[in-house]
Amino acid sequence: MRTLSAPTVAALSQPVLSVAQLVYMRFSSGIVALNSRNHDIELDGVIYRGAAGLGTISAVDDSPGEVKGLQLQMSGVPSEYIALALDDAAVVQGAQLVIRLAILDDAGAVIDAPVDWDGYLDTMSIEEEDGKCEITATAESSAVDLLRGNSRTTSNADQQAIYPGDRAMEFIVSQD
Repeated sequence: MRTLSAPTVAALSQPVLSVAQLVYMRFSSGIVALNSRNHDIELDGVIYRGAAGLGTISAVDDSPGEVKGLQLQMSGVPSEYIALALDDAAVVQGAQLVIRLAILDDAGAVIDAPVDWDGYLDTMSIEEEDGKCEITATAESSAVDLLRGNSRTTSNADQQAIYPGDRAMEFIVSQD
């Protein structure tokens, strides 16, 4: 369970709450950090550029028993910037994606920014029409990693690969 700091509790008790969605994408070529406001926001040394109204993020759905992905969409991007998206299209898959919901004070500074969603970008598509383009990226949750099996077994061979000389599994009967 997470405890809230005194400034966070104070902000949450105000009649009007100021929030921003922070989107952090780590590509091999560098970091792209955007926020849902029309001004830049700094958090942990990263400047999240104001991108109000430029895109959408599908709803985060944390239904029990299901691991769902996200879709990020940026529309109205001038065609001259399409080359930037095409350059990174090959390196999108596996890029880290973290979305935070930042609670802001009256001056626009971040009070708290818990992680709302964590995962990896999967695919990116680009559609161009009338000199503008729409970039859509899909992402999968890092919770998918929990569903992947483990190739290791409780055998002496696997134990020796991890801890050479350890005899803990030497007399375990093979389950093969």
